[in-house]
Amino acid sequence: MNDIAVFLEEKDIISSFENAKYVKIFTKDNYMWKVRKVILINRTSCSSGINEIRKEYQSLLEQINDCKIVVVTKAFGIPYSVFYMEDFSVWELEGNPMDFLDEIVVSENEKEELDKQEVEVAKKIEEGYYFVDLQELELTNPEMTSKKAIIPYLQKEDVKKIEVSCCHVPPWLIAKKEKGEFTLEINEVSRNNYKVIIEK
Repeated sequence: MNDIAVFLEEKDIISSFENAKYVKIFTKDNYMWKVRKVILINRTSCSSGINEIRKEYQSLLEQINDCKIVVVTKAFGIPYSVFYMEDFSVWELEGNPMDFLDEIVVSENEKEELDKQEVEVAKKIEEGYYFVDLQELELTNPEMTSKKAIIPYLQKEDVKKIEVSCCHVPPWLIAKKEKGEFTLEINEVSRNNYKVIIEK
């Protein structure tokens, strides 16, 4: 949790994904922040298509995969989706990264502790079969992310099937399905209303 990857412009100022010249991975060693690794970014996708851009960032991701926190000025588009689907925590900040590193670690540790406090959000339909209504959760518990709602049930051995009601299918579910972690059945009930069946 003490490693943070920061996208930087010249003079070590936090940059957007697209404008970054390099990525520095900071690590805390004996209460001091040090640069553990520098990754130069070679831009090859100025006129490339979506797939090429995605591959470029996936390649970059592989070089920093021992770190799960990323800092940029603006997080959107293909780069953001690449990191989001790999469970990275993406922070939007401006200026000198050294001003924020301690704050980021404290916040991430607090979030990790909260995530460990399992909240019962699913309704048991039958043995091993649960129902999660993400649309209802958005109204009753807006701080609850789809990951926090669903992953605890995916991690339970006795849970074999999860039905999810949602207004859009979370991209991370599709990413995990493509990795073969479970099967996914998606049914569009009506506009902005989906029924998703997850089976392990």
